[in-house]
Amino acid sequence: MPNSRRNQKKNQQHRSERGKAVRPPRRTNGYFSNFLKMTNPKAIISALLVRKNKNNVLELFLQTRWKPTISPTYSGMLEIPAGAIDSYENVYDSLKREIKEETNLEIVKIIDDYQGKIRSPRQNDSSFVFKPFICQQATETNNGLPWIGFVFLCEVKGEVILNIDEAKDPRWVTESELRKIITEDFQNIFPLQLPVLEYFLENIKNINF
Repeated sequence: MPNSRRNQKKNQQHRSERGKAVRPPRRTNGYFSNFLKMTNPKAIISALLVRKNKNNVLELFLQTRWKPTISPTYSGMLEIPAGAIDSYENVYDSLKREIKEETNLEIVKIIDDYQGKIRSPRQNDSSFVFKPFICQQATETNNGLPWIGFVFLCEVKGEVILNIDEAKDPRWVTESELRKIITEDFQNIFPLQLPVLEYFLENIKNINF
């Protein structure tokens, strides 16, 4: 086979995580575009929203995921608010926007994070460092997306008004109530968020609220 054809064939191949060459489907441009969207990582932010109730007891916000059309497999499961990060969007802007759009709550304080200064060493080049509460990644999903993202721990205030196109049944739970849910009903928690909630409980005593 001529080198040009051999190189062209090689360039059409994609590598799976196990190293095998995988060809993308030979379909229309629209289908191929959707294929790429499904296989490329999906960057998101998630938020552990907390408040103190009238008895000064810490509570965490949970909601029921409700996207029966675009995410039927996971609709009806408990989750924390989350959303996609737009291209070149500052992750802190994304966090505030998603929480406001999804819950109507206002972030008062971001806990246990680090936000560096934005550096612009050249024209049209800017970047900064940040440390969220914890990171997360889906290594396998059931008709979901290859989510990877950053989880922030936030103190919030305001009245909950959910986006009915994304969630329903808002609730505030105490530490003991959350432990009971994870112990007795963990299969009803959105799988991407289960390790996040477990990490939160493991470290709750070390967090300065």
